[in-house]
Amino acid sequence: MILNLKGLWQLGIAFSITLLFYTCSRQDTIRPDIERRLAELDSLSQTQPKQSLLELDSVLQNNKHLTTLERAMVLFNKGEALYLNDQYQEALNTHLKCYDLFVELNDKYNEGRCLITLSGASLHMGDLETSQVYALKALHLAQLIGDARIEGKAYNQLFKLHFRLKDYDKALSYIKATDSLYAKGTDTTSIIAIKSNIASVYLKLKEYNKALASYSEAMSLSQSKGNPKTLVAVLNNIGYTYIEAGDYESAEKFLRGAVALNKKIKAINGAPYKGLGNLFLLMAKNDSAEVNYNKALDIYKSNKNAKEEIEIRDKLVSIAIMFGDYIKALNHQIVRDSLQMHVNSLEKDRLLNFANVNYEVKQKQTEINHQKEINSRNHWLFISIVLLFVLLSIVMVFYVYNTKLRAANKASKLEQSLLRAQMNPHFIFNTLAAIQNITLEGNPIKSSNHISKFSKLIRQNFDYVRQESITLEKEISMISNYIETQQLRFNNAFTYSIEIGEAIDVSQIKVPPMLLQPFVENAIEYGLKEKKEGGRILLKIEKDAQGLLFMISDNGIGRSVKAKQEKITEELHATSIFRERLKMRKKGEEKSFMIEDLFDENNKPTGTKVFFKLKIQ
Repeated sequence: MILNLKGLWQLGIAFSITLLFYTCSRQDTIRPDIERRLAELDSLSQTQPKQSLLELDSVLQNNKHLTTLERAMVLFNKGEALYLNDQYQEALNTHLKCYDLFVELNDKYNEGRCLITLSGASLHMGDLETSQVYALKALHLAQLIGDARIEGKAYNQLFKLHFRLKDYDKALSYIKATDSLYAKGTDTTSIIAIKSNIASVYLKLKEYNKALASYSEAMSLSQSKGNPKTLVAVLNNIGYTYIEAGDYESAEKFLRGAVALNKKIKAINGAPYKGLGNLFLLMAKNDSAEVNYNKALDIYKSNKNAKEEIEIRDKLVSIAIMFGDYIKALNHQIVRDSLQMHVNSLEKDRLLNFANVNYEVKQKQTEINHQKEINSRNHWLFISIVLLFVLLSIVMVFYVYNTKLRAANKASKLEQSLLRAQMNPHFIFNTLAAIQNITLEGNPIKSSNHISKFSKLIRQNFDYVRQESITLEKEISMISNYIETQQLRFNNAFTYSIEIGEAIDVSQIKVPPMLLQPFVENAIEYGLKEKKEGGRILLKIEKDAQGLLFMISDNGIGRSVKAKQEKITEELHATSIFRERLKMRKKGEEKSFMIEDLFDENNKPTGTKVFFKLKIQ
């Protein structure tokens, strides 16, 4: 029974745990083939962002069974590719989606990475306030998880923001914080960019020597890394710094160095030509300025860089006027105004689109908050149901335990009652007295046989009373032993016979133990006891389709006569115990139990018959 209780308890606990963790089974996993594909597309996005976007969309569309983490990582890579492709609004929308997924997965590292790109995209679109919110949130998260790289990127975003706001002192403090975090790292490209940013702040603060010192560090790192494109950018920045400082000769050297290096690596870059144009314009060398501006203009036109083209045309308008070529100046102005209108239109569309997106984001955020409230309620409802299930399981276990305990207690009481009924002191003392008389008569062999039968009877009673069932063979052996012991008491004043149907295999059929003895005892004590001779007991067992049929009959004085002589209750006949035992079997066998008084043709009592059926498997 203890094992059954443990089993029920363990089943309840196991079911509860299964329910609790069912929804989390595979959300935070990423399959090796998806991880490998993402690594390939990440490399592709650095060189071919447009192609990588197509590939990432294909992964999203053709893999409908992505786990939450897989979907989040694919969306993250797509957002990065959009950002590299200057599609800042789409990048922002995509990163908002994957950010929500990372929050759901409690993936703090990737949450921080998303926030950095969200800040950058917002800054590019002119939403400075939102950019700052994302950057500060990323900074807090990075410090919380102790990730120096994300912390450095967050400081760098804050630098860009304050640089754009022309708050150069704060910008300098943020970029220096970035520098201190990256200084000991191995990411040379990022360190070069940081040094250049520090120099750009010093340049705005007109601290030219400090600016040149930072650019010098960046140039040394570029040369050691062997990255000519980065070196070109540094040379160009140094040239611009010298222009600001008024050292035109040095400026020209570095700008021409940038042009030469561009030609060597076959790179198309308009910045050095623009720098030379500015330099020669300051030096009143208008012809040289115009030549370099036109070279820069061709590059910006081919790159469709409208803002730079507008700035260059402004310079060319001024030069044309100085040369007195008003037609050329007007042509440049017409093109310049057309470009400006186009840029203004794009800016207007961007602002309208941004406003619409903001509205949609806020609407979506409202929906998300509402969904979170529903999920929270469902979460607590789920926990309540689980706790209720556990509580009901515990109650059920205790109910089953209590029911079994009551049943065991009832069975124990029945066993005790049955044993008292079977082995009452009156029977024992009378039997011992009879054996004593035989001993005194000087017949030790007969005395020994009866002692053996009596001890066997007592042993059978104690052995069988605790068993649920015994073979019919053992039951017949015990009842035969009991009747023969009673014959000793009454000096063989009665006989007995047991008739068993031919179809009954007594060694295979099992019945409740000590089932027949109470009725045999009643037949002897209340029927045959008054007869000095000629008493007879018949025990008949037959078999039909429903089970075994038992019949115990005697030719005693009958219940009606005995009832007049003394009060006989149902309990004295042990019938209440018998009925209770049959009820416990829950087969309805107690309904078949009958006691019948027998009469002769003159209506005189001639004995008693007991009848009942047992269902067997």
